[in-house]
Amino acid sequence: MTTEDYEVIPTSPIRRLEKRLEKMEDTSSTSQVQKLMEQVIELIKSNQRIIDDVVKANAELRDEIARIPSKVDKLLETMNEFMDLLRLASEEEERGGVGPEAFKPMVDKMTEMVEQNGKSLEASQTMLTSLETIDKRLKRLYMGFANMYGARR
Repeated sequence: MTTEDYEVIPTSPIRRLEKRLEKMEDTSSTSQVQKLMEQVIELIKSNQRIIDDVVKANAELRDEIARIPSKVDKLLETMNEFMDLLRLASEEEERGGVGPEAFKPMVDKMTEMVEQNGKSLEASQTMLTSLETIDKRLKRLYMGFANMYGARR
């Protein structure tokens, strides 16, 4: 006969401990670490996309800036051509005798038009004054008739 000792204990606490142990084994910290690693990898990918976009924008900006000197040169060339044209035009004006005398008929005509406009303005103001006087007289007449017929009734 063997002398083994036996002890009687309730099984429910043991079962609960077993379930907790299984649960801990199932949801071990490795799954949480794995989720964290996935998030870190996604963040790294996102940062890399941003860096790629910045590098691309920087290259495009450099290309545009590289084009500016040639555009400025073209602008200067165009302005120089314009200045040459102005110089030529002023020289032609001096040679051709185009001066104030050439514009005298046009200035005279404009002066005549200004005088006519002034006369028209004076006539309009006189007519407006006359119309205001007629309006006042008609109002007085109307009020007189209204008082006269209103008093008889």
